[in-house]
Amino acid sequence: MSAFVKAARFVGDLDDEFYADELQRDIWNEASAVGFQALLWIGLITGAILPFAAGVTGAWVALGIYLALNVVAFVVLGYARARGIDMYTAQELRRVRIGLAAVLLVVSGGGAAIRLLAHYGGGGLGSLSIGAVFGASLGFAAAVVGVRLHQRKQRETERAAEEAEALGFESNE
Repeated sequence: MSAFVKAARFVGDLDDEFYADELQRDIWNEASAVGFQALLWIGLITGAILPFAAGVTGAWVALGIYLALNVVAFVVLGYARARGIDMYTAQELRRVRIGLAAVLLVVSGGGAAIRLLAHYGGGGLGSLSIGAVFGASLGFAAAVVGVRLHQRKQRETERAAEEAEALGFESNE
């Protein structure tokens, strides 16, 4: 068991005797998922509003919320992956709720960045616009590369599984 999984089990208190009862554990896991999703949506909506409603202070708070939500999301995804479940392949990602969450993340992070750059940047709106275009282009390119690499890794994994299955069938004949 990796150090990450051990730490996650400690944080989640997963070795408590409470989890010995299967039904109790299932209900608690569902309740935790609902709580995580509620926290996520509250954070996304709040983070998207704050830079525009509360100025620079709101942008700093939104940035903190943005970072905290991303850390928690990556911990959840990392724990699932460490336990053998890749959420990127286990579910359909092209859903309205995921698109809405992505938009709110962009508005939250982008709104905070724009508000803070406008306040502290000193370079004027022209420099901010150039920086935003460059940053958005770079971010988009990185996202495209990441998606392509993930798709290639997924195809290679599927191909290796098919080859292993084919070899297994040949040896049984």
